[in-house]
Amino acid sequence: MASDTNDAEQEQATENQLASISRLTPDVLHEILLRLPVSTLQRLCRTCHQWRGVISDPCFIMDHANRAPEHLLLFLPRLDASASLKTAMPGRVKLFDEKWSVSTWAASSMDPDDHLFASCNGLLCFYRKYTLKIVNPATGQRLHLSKPDGRSLRDLYYLYSFGFHPATGEYKLVYFLREPRHGRSSGQPFRFDAIQVHTLGEDGWRDVRAPRESCLVNLGVVNVDGAMYWISEEEGACCGAAVMAFDLKDETFVTLRPPPLRACGVATDGPCGAPALSYYVTEVEKKVCLVTAPFSSSAPRWRRYNAEVSGRMDVWTLESRGEDRWSLKYSVDLSPSAPRCVPQPCFVRGGKVLLHGRDGDAFCRDLRGDEDGGEEVRLLNFRPYRYYETQAYLYKETLVPLDVYAGAAIVRTPHWPLPPPGSS
Repeated sequence: MASDTNDAEQEQATENQLASISRLTPDVLHEILLRLPVSTLQRLCRTCHQWRGVISDPCFIMDHANRAPEHLLLFLPRLDASASLKTAMPGRVKLFDEKWSVSTWAASSMDPDDHLFASCNGLLCFYRKYTLKIVNPATGQRLHLSKPDGRSLRDLYYLYSFGFHPATGEYKLVYFLREPRHGRSSGQPFRFDAIQVHTLGEDGWRDVRAPRESCLVNLGVVNVDGAMYWISEEEGACCGAAVMAFDLKDETFVTLRPPPLRACGVATDGPCGAPALSYYVTEVEKKVCLVTAPFSSSAPRWRRYNAEVSGRMDVWTLESRGEDRWSLKYSVDLSPSAPRCVPQPCFVRGGKVLLHGRDGDAFCRDLRGDEDGGEEVRLLNFRPYRYYETQAYLYKETLVPLDVYAGAAIVRTPHWPLPPPGSS
């Protein structure tokens, strides 16, 4: 009898709580739900139609994504079997949270041969032998997309990028068509006359004419505030390089002059001669940045491998795209006796930089000089993976849906059978 009474009281209390929640205004409910993680929101979607309506609203999804905590994702590419490595090692992902604690990401959405090439709003893009794959690890949704027709024989993962424009709400894939040119030395920056663009949800790829041929996307491509940025050769510019911006809404190009770098000594309207610095682009606190480090003749600036840094590394932030105005945000001195590598393209988060040693150790170091005394803090060792092939991206868990693009996702099936996961 007492048990029946207790059950009735609990049931009545639950009904009262649900009744109280149902009286919340949509704005209040919106603000409450914004503070919950993706896993909780997915369970709440199955609770009632009202909550599902709020959580699945596109405005809520973007508001939640903007508030989500950002992690640094370290991608360790697959290692093939060799004389020193008896069996192949599949690709791995390590996640660093806000406190730089590390965890291994066990995602069923990543196959052993997948090669990560972009991260945007919680969506990860993987390069595969015959297709491109976009996944949302938090929801488990995935899309397989055909690669563009006419791509070069040496199709490489870093020739692709992926971005989002907040005003249009569109996601776009970009392919840099690598055209072989006779008379150019092997390893030189490739040139192209156009890029190819695919809008998620639409059929096919289309060509967009480029204003100049030279391109250095192997030094990093970042998507910031609706535009993609990369480094390009520029005659007459400081150190012979400029930053190219591609607006994802208008699909137009803008060339940005770099800041007066240390190699030049002073600002100049002409070239500064042979580059004394190597440089590439990154993203820091939602701004595009140009990173410079002492140039090493043994590490050509067009090489895809992570740059080895010894000496002073500067991080310049683009403050105004219209005025080509840059400011020096961080500067750090690295010991010449212990060279470090920085993984591309994103390696700074929360005022700290991710560094690699030749022995496979990963470190973080405070760039602000007011914590840890500027000392390196060891995070993990990732051997046998190679320190010069790692990649790093900013990642957050979001509810961004992919099923809305499913109708136009697989535009055609390859004429050859796809290999099973894990096959060579």
